[in-house]
Amino acid sequence: MNPAHLVAVITILMWSSLAVLTVSVKHISPLLSVGLVLIVASLPGLRYWRQWNMPIKYWIFSITGMFGYHYLLFDAFAKAPAINVNLIQYLWPLFIVLGSPLVTRLPLNWGHILGGILGFGGIAIALSPSEGSFSGKYLLGYTEALLAALLWTFYTLSNKKNKHMSISTVAGICFISGVLSVVCYFLVMPSSQGVTLDGKDVLSIIALGLGPMGLAFYTWDYAVRHGDPRFIGTLCYFTPLISTLLMVFVYQDIELEMVHLIALAFVSIGALLGRIVKDRPSRRAQISKQYLQ
Repeated sequence: MNPAHLVAVITILMWSSLAVLTVSVKHISPLLSVGLVLIVASLPGLRYWRQWNMPIKYWIFSITGMFGYHYLLFDAFAKAPAINVNLIQYLWPLFIVLGSPLVTRLPLNWGHILGGILGFGGIAIALSPSEGSFSGKYLLGYTEALLAALLWTFYTLSNKKNKHMSISTVAGICFISGVLSVVCYFLVMPSSQGVTLDGKDVLSIIALGLGPMGLAFYTWDYAVRHGDPRFIGTLCYFTPLISTLLMVFVYQDIELEMVHLIALAFVSIGALLGRIVKDRPSRRAQISKQYLQ
């Protein structure tokens, strides 16, 4: 296996804990929680600030994607049912696979396209039967989850295009995004509203900053810039499966229905199709190879 693809698998395992930890701090303002987590995530790489050499447009792209994705995601978890938000925001692997030809010369095969359809269909199935899922009070949360998925796709494909970016630059992106988020929090929040974080909140923020929103950023950056984004995108379809099962295990008030299992099966099968088709040479290619030999 390509080392970058192995790193992608490790990243996916870390990201599977993102929803569980995010739900644990959903009572905190998204601006504050996102800001603190991103600052924690930046700490290991701050000493390499001299290596943060990147054109200004990529700084703008990266900060927009990093800050925008996490703010919208944290706010969506606070506004709508967690299991549905989690499934919607994990449309980003589909968007990465389908958007890869825009920044690479790698074409899509029918396995990638069919896998994407299955992944999208699985999420649609999971949402459709839930009573009240699309009521007006949840619409904003679902919209934020969808926009978050698009922003993370934008961030990922922008970094794929910027091949000369040092991996330590991710720390700079996290730090600037985190400071921006905290500053925005103190600008928009009433001065009378104090910041109260208990021990569990602090532990969750540190865990997010060290894991799914810390080390995972660096491993993801390496995987995307050294691996096949189509294959990595299809691998990421397993993230909602692991993430959803973990949420159900940790939180008793989150119920996993049979329809969610069916949807997750669709997503998992879709994840495999792109790789199977890619690795299986066509019959015509096999005959041509034998003839030339």
